[in-house]
Amino acid sequence: MPASVLKDESKAFPYWQLTVLGESFSIPFSPAGLIHFWPSTSPVAAAGTRADQPPADCVLLLTWRQPLCRFSEPIAFSSILSYSYVMTIDLLGGTEEDDKDASFYSGLLVSAYAVAEALTSVGWGTLSDHYGRKPVVLIGLGGVALSSLIFGFSQKYWVALLARFIGGALNGNVSVMQTMVAEMVKVPEHEPAAYAVQPFVWTLGSIVGAALGGFLAQPAKSYPHLFPEDGLFGRYPYLLPNLLAVLVVVLAIIQGLIFLDETNPRAKYLAEQKKLKQQQKTNGHNGHTETSPLLQESTSDAPIKRPSVDGPRPFFVEESLPAPGVQTFDLRRSSFGTMHEIDVPHNRDGPSERTQSQEPEMHYEGAVWTRPIVMLIVSLVLISYHQMAAGALLPIHLLAKPLKPHGQLDLIGGFGYSLPDVGVYLMVNGILSLGVQAFIFPLFVSKVGVWRSFIIVVILYPTAYLVMPFLSAVPNLTSAGIIGSLLLQAFFGIISVPAALILLKDATPSPLVLGRVNGLAMSACCAARTVSPPMVGLLYSAGGSAVAWFSCALVGVLGALQLFWIPRKEIPHVSIERPTIVTRDDDDDATVVQDGEP
Repeated sequence: MPASVLKDESKAFPYWQLTVLGESFSIPFSPAGLIHFWPSTSPVAAAGTRADQPPADCVLLLTWRQPLCRFSEPIAFSSILSYSYVMTIDLLGGTEEDDKDASFYSGLLVSAYAVAEALTSVGWGTLSDHYGRKPVVLIGLGGVALSSLIFGFSQKYWVALLARFIGGALNGNVSVMQTMVAEMVKVPEHEPAAYAVQPFVWTLGSIVGAALGGFLAQPAKSYPHLFPEDGLFGRYPYLLPNLLAVLVVVLAIIQGLIFLDETNPRAKYLAEQKKLKQQQKTNGHNGHTETSPLLQESTSDAPIKRPSVDGPRPFFVEESLPAPGVQTFDLRRSSFGTMHEIDVPHNRDGPSERTQSQEPEMHYEGAVWTRPIVMLIVSLVLISYHQMAAGALLPIHLLAKPLKPHGQLDLIGGFGYSLPDVGVYLMVNGILSLGVQAFIFPLFVSKVGVWRSFIIVVILYPTAYLVMPFLSAVPNLTSAGIIGSLLLQAFFGIISVPAALILLKDATPSPLVLGRVNGLAMSACCAARTVSPPMVGLLYSAGGSAVAWFSCALVGVLGALQLFWIPRKEIPHVSIERPTIVTRDDDDDATVVQDGEP
């Protein structure tokens, strides 16, 4: 993209510009810029902004308050992945026999959070509908903090398991936060900028969490000059990373209390009515004026607004659960996703095509669970299983002691790395994921197409796992091999899941059943992610590292074979836009747009 210059009569402030499908969205990164952009004077504000709606710049700033709350969750969630294996060994007694079972029980620690979250997410969503999003989000953050604190002080395995379960049970923020974004963004043109924040924040938080867990667990062993063995962190070796995670969560709660706005229309309406009644009591009259309507709306029938879903709109694949009235979906927070907007052409012969002047479709009585939908959900389940299994297996394999001399092929033991080494590898994994999301994904899918991209990566996915058991035979290339495997896993995962979701949405016969289809897909994938960590841990305990990695590859092969039962659905054209960075030249008050340059 050639550089273009945009004149700005106002004072220049530094900001990032996200350009998607021809629309530009500005993100100021200076305090002055935050003030400057309300009301927006940016020359690249999204077109079509109504007078009663904030401009795209302001909408993006509002939606950044919510990810600031969400940023703390992956820190607490992913920090334990670095040390859950060695912590399980310590909690089980640290004997040689316990070491064999530690991989299975470590997988239970990982999956307990997902089990509890799946059981309670619907209830938290219902509570947020009645009492508002903000209190549910803050309660969820409080649950994460409580869970991390109990987990850090745990000296019994069942206490640690209970702490993980409590954290998942009290945290309903997955779908609630996504719903908040849908309610904040009233203008369709503003949605790409708002939704683009989500996957980036989660991946960034995961990188920070992996670093905390890897470098700060067992501080008395890693930093004996700072943390004595008989001190607090010597007695509780896994407390320090959890304390820092709690600190981040507490800061997020404070930020949420002060800056996070309630977005539930009913909760806002009830709060306004309560405030009005208090004012009426204070003023001593009923508050009616000449312009007051004669018939007041019932409190129980508070108006509920939803984002417009009429007409062709971009499908944005991001890291979260489905929101009511918004055709976006991804599996779980730990799923691969993309920060890019994906513009999928609508089937003009299908039931979802309608114009603004036509009446919206109110009922759908056709078949829902068609063969393409069922087969795509099965494919997503298989991908989710081996993705989560590999994610839980990697730290175990890195930390486990080798059972063969250095340089010999070891198909049973591990690499024998330290906790800081594991933290580094998990950080590298997050950085690779960001790189694939930002650069490789848009180029690959735009050139190859959605259907072909899905087929290619699903067929090649098992190769990312097959290399891991054989790296012990080449010690000089072990680190390079691990990073190469992580790169392949990131590439295949980031492309396969969004592509499958696009195909699933395109196969859905009506928008009225999209929530039902997505709900079943989410539930099935959550079940697969719940089962896979303890299952791969059990295989590791029974057969060693090679058996565990080969099991992941085997599920990947099943996914490739299952492609024969998925009817081909070619999407002719998909437009994917990657972020564009804008710098301001203070000398001539001009804005220079540079494509893809940091």
